[in-house]
Amino acid sequence: MKKKVILSVLFMLIITIILFILKTSVGLHKDVKNVRIPTKESRHLGEMSTYKWITVKKLSKKYDISEEEIFKTFEIVPEPGDENIPIKNLSQKYNISLETMKNNLSKIIGPYENKKGKKV
Repeated sequence: MKKKVILSVLFMLIITIILFILKTSVGLHKDVKNVRIPTKESRHLGEMSTYKWITVKKLSKKYDISEEEIFKTFEIVPEPGDENIPIKNLSQKYNISLETMKNNLSKIIGPYENKKGKKV
């Protein structure tokens, strides 16, 4: 009789654990399904905006401008390897405000965007 009681308690415990795992798995699956890939329209402004994480090298390739001209516009005398540093980190390294960097960046991108017929 004692073995039957122990087995029934263990069986109830196993059923409870399985139900808990199932409930957690279903909730996790729903959360993963609801994750959406960010698009340009859904990207947050501020810390998430593009100009803070793009590098000078990528900017140079995308807009077909020399890296030297970009550094000249940013008013930075570059050190080796600065072309691979994100603009946000460049502004911290050279003690330039992000607003100044953004304004200088619009000087670079503005003419290119106007040629393409896009808004700046």
